[in-house]
Amino acid sequence: MSPTRIAKQNQAIEDIIATTQDEGKQIDAIAKIRGWFRPEEDSIYYPIIQDYLNEKMDTTQAASKLFGPIDEKINAAKLDDVNFMDLWYSIIHSTKRLKFCMGDHVCSHAKLLDLLQAFKSHSIPNNATYNYLYNEMTDFTMACRSAYNDSPVSHNGFITAERTAWANLNFFYARITQKKIQDLSIYAIFALREALETPPSDSDAEATPAQQCDANLPAAAAWIIGYGQDLFRKEQDLTPSDPKQGNPARGGALWTGTPGFTKARWELWKERFAALADMQGVQERTRVLARDAVEAMERSETYEYMR
Repeated sequence: MSPTRIAKQNQAIEDIIATTQDEGKQIDAIAKIRGWFRPEEDSIYYPIIQDYLNEKMDTTQAASKLFGPIDEKINAAKLDDVNFMDLWYSIIHSTKRLKFCMGDHVCSHAKLLDLLQAFKSHSIPNNATYNYLYNEMTDFTMACRSAYNDSPVSHNGFITAERTAWANLNFFYARITQKKIQDLSIYAIFALREALETPPSDSDAEATPAQQCDANLPAAAAWIIGYGQDLFRKEQDLTPSDPKQGNPARGGALWTGTPGFTKARWELWKERFAALADMQGVQERTRVLARDAVEAMERSETYEYMR
C-alpha cells in the first residue's frame, strides 16, 4: 500500500475518532476504511451476535437464530447459499471490539467462545450426515488466516484503537486454542516473533522503535495471558519437511534455533518481555503488559512443576 494511500486512510480515521470516544465504533470505522475482512454490510449474522453480546439473548437463543437458517439451507440442498465466511468475520470483528482480560478477571471473550463451542457441537435435526459441517467448523481457519492480515499500519506511529483491535484478536485466537476449539497456535509464533524476536527498526520512517513495541508487544502478551500454561508445555518441531513449503514457524533475528515450540525459545521470549518492559519511550500500558507477561510465564512454569 502506498504511503499516500495510508496517509489518506489515517486522516479519514483520525477525523472519525475525533467525533466519538467509543472504541468499538472507532474500530468499526478503521475496519471499513482499511478494508479489513469484516461482516458484510447486510450481514444477517452480525446483528444477532451484537444482540447476544449485549445480553439480549443467551447462548442457546443466539445459536438457534444463527444455526437454524443454516440448517434449513443444508436440508434444502442449498449449501452453496450458506455464507460461513460472513458468520466467521462477524465473530472475528466482534472480538476485536472486546478488550482482552488480565489476571483473574472474567474473560470478555467468553461469550464468543461459548458460541463457537455451540457451533462445533451442533447437530442438524434429522440430518446427521452433514453434522461434519459444524464439527469441522467449515471455513473457520480460512477466515482466521485472512483476518490475520489486518495488522496495525504504521504512519506517524500507530492508531491506538487499531493496536487495541490487534491485541484483542490475538487474545481470541489464544483462547480458541486453549479451549481446544481449533489449533491456532501457529499465530502465537507469528505474534511472539514479531514482538520479541525481531528487534524494532531504527530505519522505519513511520514509527520509532518504541512505537513499534507499543504496537506489537500487546499482541504477544495476549498469547501468554490466554494460552501461557499450554504454551509452556508445548514442545513441537515445525521444521518443514520440504523447503518449498516455506518455514512459517521460523525465528526472527534473535532466534536461530528450532522452528517451532521449545523451552529454549520460551526462555528467550521471557527475557525479551523483561527487556522491553524497560525500553525507553514505550507507553506505560506496554510496560505493564510486558511485566504481566513475565509474571504469567513464571506462574505457568510454577504450575507445571507443581502438577
